[in-house]
Amino acid sequence: MKTERVTLLISPDDKRQLQSLAEDRGVTTSEFVRQAVQAYGASSIDESRELAALTAELRAAIPTMRKSLQQANLAAERAIAAVRREPNRGLRHIAERKTRYRAR
Repeated sequence: MKTERVTLLISPDDKRQLQSLAEDRGVTTSEFVRQAVQAYGASSIDESRELAALTAELRAAIPTMRKSLQQANLAAERAIAAVRREPNRGLRHIAERKTRYRAR
């Protein structure tokens, strides 16, 4: 039994739209709103909360990720600079490792 009332202020355009949607479905505007609220459901609210929590976690992780990327970029830049200074050193290093590996 319906005994509670909810008063909702909306624009005339929104009211016309609700009425039109309700008429298209063959229900009253009140019933249409009830069905819409039920269709929205608690799971949508839980999903929104979960998304908000995940978003907060990601935002908190961004500074650490940036720092890690900056360190990786610096290491790559140093390696590139070393190769440019001594282009054959890398090849010698690989050959030395190969020789050591085969000697095992």
